[in-house]
Amino acid sequence: MRDINRVLLIYPPTGFYMRDDRCQAPVEGMTAQPPRAPMDLAYMAAVLEKEAITCKIRDYPAEGLGWDQFEKDLKEFKPDMLIFSITTPTLQDDLHACIKAKSINPQILTVSKGAHYSEQDTEILKKCVQLDIIIRGESEFAVRDIAKATDLSKVLGITFRKDSDIVRTPERPLLDDLDMLPFPARHLLDNSLYVTPDTKRPIAYIYTGRGCPYHCIYCAVDVVSGYKLKSRSPKSVVDEIEECIEKFGIRDFFFRADTFTMRKEWAIDICRMIIERGLKIRWGTNSRVDTICKERLEWMKKAGCWIIGFGVESGNQAMLDKMKKNARIEDAINAVRLCKETGIKTYLLFMIGLPWDSKETVDDSIRFAKRLDGDFIDFNIAYPLPGTEFYKIAKENKLFIEDDLHRHDYSKPIVRTFHLSTEELINLRKKALRSFYLRPAYIIKTLSGIRSFKEAISYCSSGMRFLKKVPETRHFED
Repeated sequence: MRDINRVLLIYPPTGFYMRDDRCQAPVEGMTAQPPRAPMDLAYMAAVLEKEAITCKIRDYPAEGLGWDQFEKDLKEFKPDMLIFSITTPTLQDDLHACIKAKSINPQILTVSKGAHYSEQDTEILKKCVQLDIIIRGESEFAVRDIAKATDLSKVLGITFRKDSDIVRTPERPLLDDLDMLPFPARHLLDNSLYVTPDTKRPIAYIYTGRGCPYHCIYCAVDVVSGYKLKSRSPKSVVDEIEECIEKFGIRDFFFRADTFTMRKEWAIDICRMIIERGLKIRWGTNSRVDTICKERLEWMKKAGCWIIGFGVESGNQAMLDKMKKNARIEDAINAVRLCKETGIKTYLLFMIGLPWDSKETVDDSIRFAKRLDGDFIDFNIAYPLPGTEFYKIAKENKLFIEDDLHRHDYSKPIVRTFHLSTEELINLRKKALRSFYLRPAYIIKTLSGIRSFKEAISYCSSGMRFLKKVPETRHFED
């Protein structure tokens, strides 16, 4: 193995996507999601820096930069190793990163990570000869082991090319003690690029845990982080919050976890520690509708929580059961009611396009969204990530409209249902978003809650972008 002293870690200039493996959605296709900083790159860089390796991070989509800048960075920074994160929708375009890198420096080691590789690693390596190594599963310590390796066959959880052969090493055990990870290398990020949708202040993503014990058929949690719930210690989480405040002046946060409120005492301990340290912050998180109670919410509100995202998914109980959500309609009603009572806003996510969906079940969800009357919603079309049960069901029932998964996403479906075409799904999604956001009652409620002129401008700008993204459709009657 060659010496690795300089590493370039990138999000390729192939589209502005959330690339945290479980969620691979285009940022511009979401109605209320802030852009996410490349935390996977920042964690890998932090681990590499502890080995005295110089790192540089570039998020080309967020910076509005293209392949010309990538080539310039390669020539000026002269990395020994390139690491790039992929999504399934952008994979074919992402692979151009290693092709361009090899054309400039044939000796550079090209390494890629992403959930897609859990099932299709050898296939991709065979197709792209410029890609040297694929990381399967968790990547933080894998990149360290790759950089220091004298024999790649001893590095767990990778697939690599050795002469004319493809070598697949044994799986890397999932990390149980998340406190072993260093804090992400935020000093390598342009934190001003990642701002809240309403106030436009910088926002930091704090990864508080991994894993989820539920088996929703559309979710890639099993291949990404496993079904076992693992949480950082409350002290580690709050120490990182404090670092963001003191070193980077950031006071807006999103606490990223597969479900933040699963463990009641753990969530309350984090809130209690935030309050005890006097940290004046504003934050949001995501949760399941069946892990909410008044006590949790009151602590969260006191600690600065202003919004919670809930994966409601459907307003039809039969659909919830078929997707193995393990939640009840009543749970969503209760969760939203408690948030309203506590003064915490809600961001409700619905999913359409699973195999059993019909116009009737989608209409149930649209009506349910209006009944819940959350503060923000998104209707996403189910996307079959390789390795999920949904992917297998769609394959077995020949629901794919084409074989190539790439360039499709949560707003551009590649899978039809037993009852709906992909065009009908697109139009139903447009109908859902318009019928929720363009209600006079919703507009009045939103305007009455605006606290500043800057926030008013932000909402107006967001509203104009929304109307352009989701034009009126006449294929279905309201």
